[in-house]
Amino acid sequence: MDLLKNLLFTQVKPTDFTRLKDEWKKITAPLEKAKEKPLRFLRYFVMANYKIKNVRSDAVVREDEIYDWLVDRDNAALCDYKSDPFAFVRKIIRNVEQFIGFTQGRANDGQASLAMDTMQQLCGAAFSLHYVLLLAASGFPKSLFEHFVRQLESFLFYYIFTKTPTKDLERSFSLWADDLREIGGVTDEKVQKVRLNEFITEKFQKNMASKDADLADAMKRYTLGSMQQYRTRYLLAKLTQYVEMAFKGMTTPGALGEFAALEIEHILPNTPELELRESFGAENPGKVYDDYKTHLGNLTMLEKPINIVAGNGYFAAKTAEYVKSGNYLTRSIVRLSPVGKDSSITRINAKLKSFEHWSAAAIDERQEMLIGLAKEIWTTAPIDAG
Repeated sequence: MDLLKNLLFTQVKPTDFTRLKDEWKKITAPLEKAKEKPLRFLRYFVMANYKIKNVRSDAVVREDEIYDWLVDRDNAALCDYKSDPFAFVRKIIRNVEQFIGFTQGRANDGQASLAMDTMQQLCGAAFSLHYVLLLAASGFPKSLFEHFVRQLESFLFYYIFTKTPTKDLERSFSLWADDLREIGGVTDEKVQKVRLNEFITEKFQKNMASKDADLADAMKRYTLGSMQQYRTRYLLAKLTQYVEMAFKGMTTPGALGEFAALEIEHILPNTPELELRESFGAENPGKVYDDYKTHLGNLTMLEKPINIVAGNGYFAAKTAEYVKSGNYLTRSIVRLSPVGKDSSITRINAKLKSFEHWSAAAIDERQEMLIGLAKEIWTTAPIDAG
């Protein structure tokens, strides 16, 4: 960052030094306040805003390559900081504002966004490469941007939950940023939507399809320790929200936070009495209690007061508490609601299952059921271009 600052100072008259110094603070001060690494931002800024050419032909700029990239003659012309350094600085400032907004769950208009907040709960602090795409798409109309974010969330779910190395995405994201900038520059609203739909199909949908088998395998083996707990919480919250929306006939999701705030309940208790552990072993020969208690199929979301009462007892004792839950995914473990005929409830019931006994087989069966729901949740959809 200091090298870039010094480079820009060589492009302005001494009388403009104070002005440039003041403008530069609008870049560094917000990043410092937000505790964001300046070099990481600068790398994402370059990849999001410019077509990257390098000797590796991988379209990627690494942190230790940023300055060399900037002083390259062709790239200097691309950035145009020699003829108009202040315009270049203002562009960085705008990107800093967008970048920090994105890290705080805001949309491209700086306002709070449910779509962005939900995606942040998936990515957390461990994944940040998607900011390249968000910066490249920041010129979209708000509704188009939010649609893009929802599709990006599904794409990232596939890659994060299959533990795909980030380096596999770097080249793709840099190249895709070029496409997104181009789409953002389209002035015809209908054409812009058509172009984004094509992008989603070609870049997200096809890559997700290639990961189908990997995701199914990862989900089949998924346990509480498979990923960071905040991601397991995100996974369970999304499943819970989806079933609740279907149960109530809702089509537009609200905040994920109300579901993520629930407690993760082990149906087969995490710290069981010895008698329960022994009975599980006797009823499920060859199955290890400590393996099954952390399986995805053994986990559900439950309100804290109910969770406390449910305790570490047998399934039969817990069911009386589960039916008191405010979310249908948990209540459905005990029984399915008989309300309606060919209604939103009967349609979601067809995808759920209740259990009279809780065994290793039941946990495996529920895990498969949750995988089926996941395939419906993390999908892509076109935006209406009509």
